[in-house]
Formats: sequence, C-alpha cells, structure tokens
Amino acid sequence: MTSQGLKRQVKWYVSAALVIGTLGATGLFGNLPVTYSMAGPAAALVWIVTLLFGAFAAVVLAYNFTIWPDKAGAEYAPVRIALGKIPGAIAGWGFYINWGTAGAIASLILGRYIFGTDPSTFLHRQLFAFALVTIFFVFNYFGIKIAGITQTILTILKVVPLILVGLVAIPFVNLSNFHPFWVSGVPGVQANTMEGMLMLFLSAALIATWSTYSTDIFASIVPEIEDPEKGIPRAAWFSVVVSLAFVSLITITAIGVLGSQMGTLSKPLFQYGQIVLGNAGEILLWIALVCGALTVPNVALMSASRVTYQMAVEGDMPKIFAKTNKYGVPYWGLILIYLINVIMIFYTAAYAVLVAIVQVPWIVCWFLLGVANLKIRATKEWHEKAIFKAPWWVVIGAFIVGLIGFGYCYAYGVLWGWHDIILGIVFVLLILVIMAVDSLVSRNKK
Repeated sequence: MTSQGLKRQVKWYVSAALVIGTLGATGLFGNLPVTYSMAGPAAALVWIVTLLFGAFAAVVLAYNFTIWPDKAGAEYAPVRIALGKIPGAIAGWGFYINWGTAGAIASLILGRYIFGTDPSTFLHRQLFAFALVTIFFVFNYFGIKIAGITQTILTILKVVPLILVGLVAIPFVNLSNFHPFWVSGVPGVQANTMEGMLMLFLSAALIATWSTYSTDIFASIVPEIEDPEKGIPRAAWFSVVVSLAFVSLITITAIGVLGSQMGTLSKPLFQYGQIVLGNAGEILLWIALVCGALTVPNVALMSASRVTYQMAVEGDMPKIFAKTNKYGVPYWGLILIYLINVIMIFYTAAYAVLVAIVQVPWIVCWFLLGVANLKIRATKEWHEKAIFKAPWWVVIGAFIVGLIGFGYCYAYGVLWGWHDIILGIVFVLLILVIMAVDSLVSRNKK
C-alpha cells in the first residue's frame, strides 16, 4: 500500500495554519498564568525559549518531508524510516495521544470560560464540547479543503486580535513588573539560586510545551499539500515566525501590564485587554480565545486520522485505517479519534488519565525525532534527496532539544509530584510490550 489515498489539494498556508491556529490557542489564556505562578516574570522567557526549541522540530521536519513528500504523520514517518518499527510506533502513538486528545481538552477548557466552573454547568460544558467536536468531525469527513478553509479563517481571526492588543499594550508596560525577574511560587525552591532558576524554568517549560511544541503539526498532512518542494519549507518557517511574533508580544506585554496579578486573577488576559483597550480589548481577546480554541478540535481530528493512516500504510496498524473516502479522507481513523474525544468528554476518568499521560510520550516522540535526524543527516543517499537541506547544527540542535525535554519531566516530577510522569512512562512501556509481542508473533509465523 502507498500514500496515494491522500490527495494534494490544499496550499502550504493551510499547513501553516494548523500550527499558528492551535499554538497557544487556549494555552496563552490558561497556561501563561500557571507558568507565571511557577517562574514569575521569567515565564515570558520560558515561552519564548520553548517556542525557539520548537522551531528546531519545524526545521528538521521540513527537511525530512522534502525527502519523503508522500508520507504523512509528522514525527512518525521519519522515525519509522530511520529507526524502525518499534521506535516508529512509539513516536506515532506519542504524537497520537498528544494531538488526538487535544480536541476534547480545548473544547472543555473553552466551555469553562463560557459557562464558568460551577458544578451545575458541567453538563452544559460537556454538551458544548460534544457539539464542537461533532461539527469539526463533519467538516473533516467532507474533505481537507473544507477543514483547511475553516482552519485558515479561524487562525486569522485568532492572530489579528492578539497582535493588535499586544501592540497597543506596549506603552502600558511597567518595567518594574519584571523585577525580580525570577519569582518562585513553588514551596522550597529558591529563585535566587542557579539551581532554583533552572528547576523553575524546566518545570514551567513542561507546561508551556503544551502550546509551544505544536510547531510539528504542519507536517501531519504533507501528502495533501500542493507543490510540497516549495510548500513544506514555507509552512515550517511561516509557522515559527508568526507564532514567535504573537507569543513574544503577548507574554511580555501581559506580564509588563499586570505584574504579579498575572498569577492571581481568575482570567488575567481579559483584564489585561480591558486595561489597554477597555471593553474593545476584552472583546478582541474573547474573539482570539474562541477562534483559537475552535481550531484545536479541527486539527486534532485532522492530524490524528493522518498518523493512523500512515501507520496503516506502513503495516503498523490494521489496513482498514488506510482506506479513504471519495474526498481523500482516511475516514476510519477520523471515526476512531472522534469516538475517543467523545469518550473523554463524557467519561471523566478517561479524560483524567489521557491528559495525565500526554507529556512523557510526547517528549519521547521528540527525542526519537532528534535521534532519527542524526541518522538521516548522516545518510548520504537520504540527505542528497532533500530539497530543503538542514545543516548539521540544526540536526544536533533538534537532538539536544529532545534531551532537554526529559529535564522538563524530571523537574516537574520533583517540584509537583511524579503521578503524571509515571503514568506517561507506563504508557510508553505498554507500547513497547505490545510491539515486542507483535514482532515475536510475526517472526514465529515466518
């Protein structure tokens, strides 16, 4: 089987919109205050640095997919080709568990903003999230053109208000709000020591990566991008540059305007918008939040169905997941991820477990991408095929970023507890066991 079931029918900017629309979609509103409570004003540095780290993945994936432009599935494809079936499966499922669950997570978070957190509104939030996921399931079923146009429009409606409010906020910035730069909100951590600052950075970075490490998502739909030789590098660079612009602007100006209130207010970014532009500022940020959050279930369904498609093409999943409908959509993978999101929305235990295990498989996925690119760059046959050639320092940088990710998990475990980290490790080990058993069964059959 080949990737011929997917059709080249969208421009490169649709691929870029997957990143720009979802990056910080709910994270800036929900996770920026959390990272501030961990690291103080240095939270702005955490977000900017982790986004720069995310740029390494975008660049190496652009490199990989100009070698193999007929592959889908972001990290899965290069890891599977360079390192083999078992590492490929870990990368594929790491990508899947992170992105596939994002639709339910973002929809429920948006529901909390709209309906509040009172227990009496819980069913309203669930029904609201279910409606969103169902709408985007329908959009995706009828082809990537519809889903792609929707994504592009929502992305523009998200980014323009953020940049507008951020630019207007610059004169309101109070530089004294950045002193002291490191402020520990974590018991027992001294923010005035090098070790303390490092631990605060690493633990806050794990939270920030939920948003800033979404730079990989553009590569999930590569076989559907027109003119991939030019389009793939454009999508990668455009994603990083635009995202870096609005993330830097919002994190710096919001902290500069609000100061310590960033970690204490219930909805700090809306108060920030109110300060700099009055009611218009708050309305603009509501538009950015709603449009950004709406992009997430769209991308979650789109990207997760493509990785299961590619895994089926490579023989790592049942062949049924490689089937596409007349619109070029791998519909069985789409149905599966839709059902997973619905279960998460209505079954609290499944939601809690899946959210808890996300980070470790995701970090392992990034590490494997770094290792795979060391081999890809060193293999002359592969490197010479690349239209966009990554230099050695970028490839080594991607590997180092993958290593640093384990530091995020360690610091988070030390400061906040090991429960989520242990669950994530168990998930990765479970994949290893399943793949090992599958390999043994295959060998015995042969």
